[in-house]
Amino acid sequence: MSWESRLQMYNGKTVEIVIEDRAGSDPQAPPTTRSLHHVRMNEEKTHVQFYFNDIQFFAIPVFDDERTRLESSGGETVFVSQDDMAKLNYRLRFL
Repeated sequence: MSWESRLQMYNGKTVEIVIEDRAGSDPQAPPTTRSLHHVRMNEEKTHVQFYFNDIQFFAIPVFDDERTRLESSGGETVFVSQDDMAKLNYRLRFL
């Protein structure tokens, strides 16, 4: 099942976005909360695009291993993707 299919159920939900810079070169940005309009894969199938309206989106790289996953605990679901090359961790918590 593709990431696009797995994440469709969160369309219309609120999502909290956290980006962690593992290299430590940039200050940690505060979490931001947005309403998720829809989700789609880019044409190359390398990134999930999280749309906040018909035009604006946030692209997160996806990998075919444990670096990209959905974590569920206590009724909460978090999309996680770890970009080792960019040294960034992406966490989207569905509220």
